[in-house]
Amino acid sequence: MDKTIKLIGNAHLDPIWLWRWQEGCGEVLQTFRSALDRLKEYKDFVFTCSSAAYYQWVEEIDPELFEEITKLVKKGRWVPVNGWWVQPDCNMPSGESFARQALYSQLYYYEKFGKICKTGYNVDSFGHSAFLPQFLVKGGMTAYVMHRPGTHENKEMPENLFWWDSADGSRIMTFRIPEGYGAHGKNALDSKMEDANNRANETGHGMMLFYGVGNHGGGPTKGDLDYLLKLKEDGFEELEYSSPDDYFSEICAGSIDVPVWSDEMQ
Repeated sequence: MDKTIKLIGNAHLDPIWLWRWQEGCGEVLQTFRSALDRLKEYKDFVFTCSSAAYYQWVEEIDPELFEEITKLVKKGRWVPVNGWWVQPDCNMPSGESFARQALYSQLYYYEKFGKICKTGYNVDSFGHSAFLPQFLVKGGMTAYVMHRPGTHENKEMPENLFWWDSADGSRIMTFRIPEGYGAHGKNALDSKMEDANNRANETGHGMMLFYGVGNHGGGPTKGDLDYLLKLKEDGFEELEYSSPDDYFSEICAGSIDVPVWSDEMQ
């Protein structure tokens, strides 16, 4: 089994966590511009970002930037994830709310990019209701990325990669990010790479390593990309710039035995 470490350059954005939405919107615009600049500078770099709301802001406020993003999406170098409008609370909203998240968002993605999102992506939602696989699958998604609860919060849940089943029989391949959805700087990247390599050797399959400045935006920095490029040039052949979509496609194409979880994630 391939034990490649997929490098997921991403920018987790909390546009209204500690600030008014106008400031959050500004951070989205700056982060997307920065990601575009890095994509022009580093030919193998791939950028991942969620939430249809962010793309709509960019489309309305900076149409030229949005047009450049659209071209990169079609080339597979900019990968929208999460076929939902935002990363929501995943416990309290009604089923109708989740259904409409997918309805409006996937229609938007299809209209603007010619395709829907295949990977659900709620890396900072605090817990997940047991029925979510049903809504993810029926919303057109085939895989899911989450982070919370961490292993220190729920030790019974499978680590890393597993099937998540709903009571209605829906099943979705799920990746539980083990060490956070963002890292930047040599020390943080070294720590995450060591952990990812250990987990790949223990499980016998590849892992995803998420890097990039998050919460208030930023994404992968020039320093991060220069350091990762140096590592690859120094012989770390197991490192590969990628996206969650590609990771799940390769995992599901192979013969792999992973655990099954049939409950909520709290």
